[in-house]
Amino acid sequence: MPKAPRKNSEASRGGRSGDERAALLRRVAELEEREAHARQIVQTVAVSIWEEDFSQVQELVRALRRQGVSDVRAWCAAHPDFVHEAVAKVRVVSVNAATLRMFRASSQEELLGSLDRLLLPESMDAFIEQLVALDEGRSLVEAESIVQALDGHRFEVLFTFAWDAVVGRADRVMVTLMDISERKAAERALQESEARFRNMADHAPVMMWVTNPQGVCTYLNRQWYDFTGQTELTGLGFGWLKAVHPEDAAAAQAIFLDANARHAPFRLDYRLRRVDGEYRWAIDAASPRFGPGGEFLGYVGSVIDITERRQREELLRFLVETGTTLTSSLDDVTTLTALARLAVPTLADWCMVDLVEEDGSVRRVEVVVGDPADASLAREARRFPTRLEGNSALPPAVALREGRPVLMPEVDVERLFRRAHDDEHARLMVACRPISLMAIPLIARGRTLGVLTFFTTARSGRRYGMAELAALEDLARRAALSADNARLYRDAQHAVMLRDEFLSVASHELKTPLTPLVLKLQVLTREIQAQCEPPLAQRLLGHLEMCRHQVKKLTELVEGLLNVTHISEGRLHIEREEVDLVSLVRQVAVRLHSQAQRAGSPLVLEMDEPVVGRWQRLRLEQVVSNLLINAIKYGAGHPVFIRVHASGARARMVVQDEGIGIDPQALSRIFHKFERGVSDRHYGGLGLGLYVTQQILQAMGGTVTAESTPGKGATFTVELPLLENAGES
Repeated sequence: MPKAPRKNSEASRGGRSGDERAALLRRVAELEEREAHARQIVQTVAVSIWEEDFSQVQELVRALRRQGVSDVRAWCAAHPDFVHEAVAKVRVVSVNAATLRMFRASSQEELLGSLDRLLLPESMDAFIEQLVALDEGRSLVEAESIVQALDGHRFEVLFTFAWDAVVGRADRVMVTLMDISERKAAERALQESEARFRNMADHAPVMMWVTNPQGVCTYLNRQWYDFTGQTELTGLGFGWLKAVHPEDAAAAQAIFLDANARHAPFRLDYRLRRVDGEYRWAIDAASPRFGPGGEFLGYVGSVIDITERRQREELLRFLVETGTTLTSSLDDVTTLTALARLAVPTLADWCMVDLVEEDGSVRRVEVVVGDPADASLAREARRFPTRLEGNSALPPAVALREGRPVLMPEVDVERLFRRAHDDEHARLMVACRPISLMAIPLIARGRTLGVLTFFTTARSGRRYGMAELAALEDLARRAALSADNARLYRDAQHAVMLRDEFLSVASHELKTPLTPLVLKLQVLTREIQAQCEPPLAQRLLGHLEMCRHQVKKLTELVEGLLNVTHISEGRLHIEREEVDLVSLVRQVAVRLHSQAQRAGSPLVLEMDEPVVGRWQRLRLEQVVSNLLINAIKYGAGHPVFIRVHASGARARMVVQDEGIGIDPQALSRIFHKFERGVSDRHYGGLGLGLYVTQQILQAMGGTVTAESTPGKGATFTVELPLLENAGES
């Protein structure tokens, strides 16, 4: 009885054990089915996959631990035989179809077993990484390496080792391989291309740089570092901006970032600090880089020192501007002062102008400075003009005395100090702080007129060279010519003033005896007519007529001189009245009728309607007389035509002769004082008639012009403004 329950209990346990076994078998079958499915997938995927038996290698690694080895990588590096032993213990137990193709095998049996035929000495680093991962307990590791196919073909692969990929087998490793030969070849080509670019850039004659898409500078070539003194640590990123002049940095950064946001090319100028501390003008130009897919990669750009080019351009602009300045005034001091103000700050920080006076002394006429803070020093400098005696070695003195330019690219202040006039002058020169200097004489017609002194300070940092010297020598020659012309003009003006004073006195003194002489001739005429017998009277009256004719000519010459004097002194006043030009011309023609008849030049008048304007009768009569007398004189033997008519709002009078004409070269100057269109040996006069005529007409708002063909006569055309309302008073 007691055993019955035990029997039932055993039966119960047997039933449960059978159920568990059945469930376990179903689970195993399920797992086997999944494994088979997984293996089928592995066989069909395009990725190379194999399975390794790593059990013996695991024993080797555990043995190292027991020996107290803590750094497997170092151990392997020191014991290469251990690595080869470990490789030999690895067994490939399964490979997929992709692996067969990759290693050019015809069946799995060719690849199963040892790895010796697949791995190369270069593959050992990847295997060591596998051992290290096993020791450290990492379940996954990747490594790049080189393997070979069964036919010896070598190629690069990416290994992935996974220890937990084979269910239930901790001693198995699932290995995947990806052929990365093309990628590595592309990377090497890119590296070689980049190396070539860097080598080319480092040997290029310009500074070069590269940025990434965010605008961060990733490369600067050797020329940049040599020029600026920066290093990779200080120049990359946005550190390059620290070499840009503080006044230009913000604008340069803004232009660059704006272009970077738009992926657009750009170009800008800024001042760049050289390793010696001098700021040099540079031009920075860059183009965007784009990848094969059109993606923006950043910029590649170049920086070129354009200081010399910019200075040449500034010099050219300066010379163009000075060309205008040198012709804008006929005063030498004004011209040279304007020149000095143009030179600062374009070419110099200081410019001093010294002129030689008539007595040989030197006067400093201008001192121009670029820095307003130096204004007080400039005032002091005016007190120390160049001296030809006592400090003959001072550059301006050398230029004046020897008539040659002096160039000091680098000023030795101590040496200059010793050449000063005195201690006060020496202190002034030191305070001015010159670093480069030129003194250029002003020479014209073999005579030294003065000297221009240019110098720079640390404010601009500019150093003078032969290019600046040559340009400023040319400028000094032109400035000297302009100053000499100004002096000649001043001397000529003085001579003209003396001449006009003489003419004024002479004309008045000559006119004084003419009036009583005319009266005496008139008295003599009456007495001869009253008291002399006809034959004698006729003979004496002939002599008196000749005297009256000569007195008349002398009177006309004196009147011409008086008119010139009045015009020169600004005393030609016009008192307007209503005048009929037609009537006035008829009156003058009647008065000159006898003279025209004697010359064989009849006056032909072509006039109809009155032509009325508000002019001064006496002066207008003088104009008509001058033109008709000239036409009779130079057109002798041919008729003289006079036409008067209204043309719009102006009156027009044309006087035309058919005489000798006027040379074309003389037409432009016949209205000047003392100018003549013909030789004075054949025709008398002072050459004042046409000048006086033009001045009178201009005073009344009119004009006179001349046209002529030599041998065919001359035509003079007078135009005057008409009176709008003939009844106006």
